[in-house]
Amino acid sequence: MTTSNDKIQFRGIDEKRASQRLSEMRLGGINISELAREGLKEKLREVLSNEERVELHQQYLDGELDEGVAKVLIGDLLEDIEREREAVRKAETLSTDGVFQNK
Repeated sequence: MTTSNDKIQFRGIDEKRASQRLSEMRLGGINISELAREGLKEKLREVLSNEERVELHQQYLDGELDEGVAKVLIGDLLEDIEREREAVRKAETLSTDGVFQNK
């Protein structure tokens, strides 16, 4: 099992050289760590299935998943899901008295 102190490492010599070259071209360089974080976040979200997103959201609601982790994995969908849940809750409380259905 991994801990919060574990490093994520991979062999990416070409990627390292490419990032160094780009950093040399720009005044002030580039923040390679930030690019790596954002790229990893993007790819993690990309590989998740809809079922996994729903499962992760439920784990978040149940307190089994940290909010920071949920935001990394689900991102803006976390807020979208919360808005949709609230809309459904409100709709469930609406009175249907006087509403007619045409057949």
